[in-house]
Amino acid sequence: MELPSCRNAIEEPVIEEVKAQIKTMSLALQSQVDTCAVIAYSLNRLPTMYATTQRGWVQQRRRAREELKDQISAAVRQGILGIRKDMLRASQPLPEIELENQARALAKLQSVLKQPDLRWKDLQDGLQQAIRSIHEKGAINSGHMSMAKKNAMNIKSYLSRSKSRDTDWKSRQITMTLSDHSIQVSQDEREFASYMIRAHWDYTNIFENLVTAVAELQLKRMEPNARERVTLNEVVAYSLNRLPPMYATSSHGLQHLKIRAKTEMAHQIISVVRQAVLRVGEYPQRLLPPLTIEKYTRERDLALSALAYTLEIPDLNWLNVVEIVEGILFQTEQGESIWYKKLQ
Repeated sequence: MELPSCRNAIEEPVIEEVKAQIKTMSLALQSQVDTCAVIAYSLNRLPTMYATTQRGWVQQRRRAREELKDQISAAVRQGILGIRKDMLRASQPLPEIELENQARALAKLQSVLKQPDLRWKDLQDGLQQAIRSIHEKGAINSGHMSMAKKNAMNIKSYLSRSKSRDTDWKSRQITMTLSDHSIQVSQDEREFASYMIRAHWDYTNIFENLVTAVAELQLKRMEPNARERVTLNEVVAYSLNRLPPMYATSSHGLQHLKIRAKTEMAHQIISVVRQAVLRVGEYPQRLLPPLTIEKYTRERDLALSALAYTLEIPDLNWLNVVEIVEGILFQTEQGESIWYKKLQ
């Protein structure tokens, strides 16, 4: 389940601080740090700051970087000192379904299409370019290889690419500074880096999906007139800001926190969500501009709609687009020309 249009503004400052502190360490010590675990550890010891509007985002981010600077630094320092990679007992990673989001799908497409700067708005052109490249290579090599050998190599290549797709793209960490004071990158690049940040770190706040599910159920039970005044993202953000953070980076941690949330905090979650529905209904925020990075969601929807029309695949969406694109590339490598024709 993807979180509605709200984000925790304290995540970026924490990630920046983790990177900054690790950078001061020796290479030997750096190799022992479980960066993602330190990020989650730090976030679990800091207040949540979810925002649904650009004004709220700016206010929350400024507060995080100014008022909570020392708390963030201390939490990160404690995390680095207390957490080390266990080389002998590797933890089971989070299930991919817990990490699914639109930025992660785009990161995978960047890897599959071998276009690290790909954005949603460039998806159709990017796929067209990849298919054209396969055709050009096929035209060069077709006279020097039997079809059987070519198919065998294509299948081997596809299996290899499919096996490694979930690890290769993860190594591409966001290296640019996300600070407002950075002058090395443009505002658009900073916004895009902010949008993509969740794609490259394997952590999740388990309350996000739980609260979203409870909030959706509460809204379904409301009278239509009252329901019109309340938006899901506002209810979710309000609730998350009144519940303790529960970030996990492993399957074991995820299950432990889920059990704790459901057995010890179920009534609190429902109570907070109900309070959020009442509060948001009294003071709706819908007239305020949404998060700036929501423009990438709009670009995603337009790009996928256009590609679905071109490829004549009406059920194409951000959840299945990576698998569909991989299948198209594989079929093209095998000599299928239908996709090349569709994209001309």
